[in-house]
Amino acid sequence: MTSQSGPSDNQEFIRQLLSPERAETSDPIFILSLSPINAYDTVADIGCGPGFFTLPLAKALVRGKVLALDLDDEMLAACRERVAEARLGNVEILKCSEFEFPIEAGSVDGVFLAFVIQASPDKGRFLKAVREVLQPRGWCSVLEWYRKETEMGPPLERRIDPGDLEVVAREAGFRTMGWRDLNGEQYMMTLRNI
Repeated sequence: MTSQSGPSDNQEFIRQLLSPERAETSDPIFILSLSPINAYDTVADIGCGPGFFTLPLAKALVRGKVLALDLDDEMLAACRERVAEARLGNVEILKCSEFEFPIEAGSVDGVFLAFVIQASPDKGRFLKAVREVLQPRGWCSVLEWYRKETEMGPPLERRIDPGDLEVVAREAGFRTMGWRDLNGEQYMMTLRNI
């Protein structure tokens, strides 16, 4: 789920994902204020990495729960450590595979996808798998990179522009609720399970 070069540089990648500079361009509090989160929701943070968004999500869900999923053991260990340090009791950390999530079908209110669609070799299949865990009319907040050259971020060929993401999402059974630019390099889109 997390976009990385390889296992040898995982610790450096984790440091990058948790850097204060990242918070300047991808402020979690601002981004979560744009999501249709309810304090009672159960939200799956799929591709949680080391928990950059997991912890703010858990704090926003004061009566709810976060299911933090990733396929990388080191990312999950880093997330688990950060959750324990923050003493958050409403986070469950789970290992997943690319298209299978250990979550009951139709059981979550929302899904948070931060820069993970671009990492999938089959974006449509990934979004269909995401949709399966959502309740009817459940929401999905997506953060992605515009398909243009930038100093940071994934390779250009993996990126997906908003218009293309809307098409893939519609084909996967979602309705687009809207999207907005975040910082000139990244955008946020809200999807609804039809």
